[in-house]
Amino acid sequence: MINWRVDSLLILLTPLLAIPAVMVLSSPTVGVKAATISMIVTAFFATGHHLPGMIRAYGDGDLFQRFKLRFILAPPLVFLAYFPLYNYHFSLYRLIILVWATWHGFMQLYGFVRIYDAKVGSTSRATANWDWMVCLCGFVTPRLFRPEQVSNTLSHWYSSGGPVIPPGVVSAVRWTALAVCIVVLMGFSVNYVLQWYRGPKPNPLKLVMLVSGIGTWWFAMFFVEELILGIALFDICHDVQYLAIVWLYNCRRVSSDSQLNSFMRYVFRRGMVLLYLGLITAYGAIGLVAPLVGEGAVSRFFYAILFTSTILHYYYDGFIWKVREPTNQANLGLSQNAVAPRGRLMAGRTSAHALRWGSVIVILGLLFVSDFLDPPLTTVRKKELERNYTRTLVGKPVLPTKEEEISWLYSQFKSAQDIAVAVPDDRGAQLQAAVMLANFGHYDEAADRLEELLQQNPNYRDAYIALGDIHSYRGNIDEASARYRSALSQSTNGQERAAMNLRLGEIDLQRNDIAAAKLKFQEALKDDPRLGASVEVLEKGSIASPTPPILDQTYSGQ
Repeated sequence: MINWRVDSLLILLTPLLAIPAVMVLSSPTVGVKAATISMIVTAFFATGHHLPGMIRAYGDGDLFQRFKLRFILAPPLVFLAYFPLYNYHFSLYRLIILVWATWHGFMQLYGFVRIYDAKVGSTSRATANWDWMVCLCGFVTPRLFRPEQVSNTLSHWYSSGGPVIPPGVVSAVRWTALAVCIVVLMGFSVNYVLQWYRGPKPNPLKLVMLVSGIGTWWFAMFFVEELILGIALFDICHDVQYLAIVWLYNCRRVSSDSQLNSFMRYVFRRGMVLLYLGLITAYGAIGLVAPLVGEGAVSRFFYAILFTSTILHYYYDGFIWKVREPTNQANLGLSQNAVAPRGRLMAGRTSAHALRWGSVIVILGLLFVSDFLDPPLTTVRKKELERNYTRTLVGKPVLPTKEEEISWLYSQFKSAQDIAVAVPDDRGAQLQAAVMLANFGHYDEAADRLEELLQQNPNYRDAYIALGDIHSYRGNIDEASARYRSALSQSTNGQERAAMNLRLGEIDLQRNDIAAAKLKFQEALKDDPRLGASVEVLEKGSIASPTPPILDQTYSGQ
């Protein structure tokens, strides 16, 4: 596509650099937290790589004129849609991002595969279809077999108002997807062999591209324990490949069209790659503002910008990089006959496009009007209720006072139980279901579920803590102590050890063993000095119950 060295480094074998780098950074030796790596990648890679596409959309005069209405209307509409989506339909917002991100990822891989084949004249429609199906199966199937991905998707679906999906259907979808994946792989292989003998021969580099792209995604889904780290790992490869191909494309565009504006001609020329990367870094830095600011109007504004940038990136890339377009063929180094017959140009499909997206706008508009006339619970309030009832053991069950909040909470309780049944291999879903059972007063059932969970996952620290908390709230301090000690043995860092030693110290205080409690508190402070105020309160004996507030535990669900 460029030359063998650059292709190997920035397109074909990028995972061989990204995977070791991320794994070393996240290892106990270096100790960079997965959340930190994810935030940096999300900003400087995921958000940053939106910029080159935006530059082309608004800097290429011919392209802008062809799709002028889309480029003008889309940004304000997406920006304005963010606020009602976030305020009232956060799960729908997350579901849109999840589905579209998967589509975007596999379509980029498919585009690279077809470019490599087009380079050698392999443009069979059957081959293109098999390539598309391999990419689709390669991206969707791992998501279906990563338990927490299935649970998260079901959670967003139910919270968005979707009907309950029976557990049998969930299981059938997962295994059907795997069967389809096997069939598609066999069909792809047969077609590849046939094309190799009939000609034109397919490009062997496309096999490297498929193994690299799909292999990285499967590695991220199955071999990286923390999901956000796996997604960050894949994003690095995806984004670097995108930056490389857009740089190549725009440089060729500039050299072939003297009518392009001065900004495009200045940036995309030999020797300016550092400026190109600098602009991308500066744009990506916007992604750090919202999480660093925290909550409030400023944070929401920047999150709206990030949402707009992300959606526009997905949307624009769906039509500005079509390989069948003559301009794209020329600037990708393909001959006019290197791609299968194009049919109509995209400009001729404006009516279908307007009908499809016009329908989406109308549906969302009606949804937002109903929110205005009869406002549902806000996302902020839902998050408060979720934190207090679905991920935290509250001790004595106390429901909120408002009827709509109680109704929403009961729907969350039912969804949690449905998801736990539908995805029995997701320990996070089982933990959340148990926590909600306890919060609704079903202590025995919650304890039984946690015991069963620990039999299947004996190293699951959060389950030991939850079970210990349940026993502590019920006054079974010996049982609670045993579970906290098990959790302590599974702790991997000072903060986790400090939390468990603090709990064990509280148990010793309840036993009136002051000396043992002091030893535990000293251990806790050694690992986490920030607990000094909590220890001081405990040592002064200002505890009103055997289950003081600092016992409250927000469970990660992982």
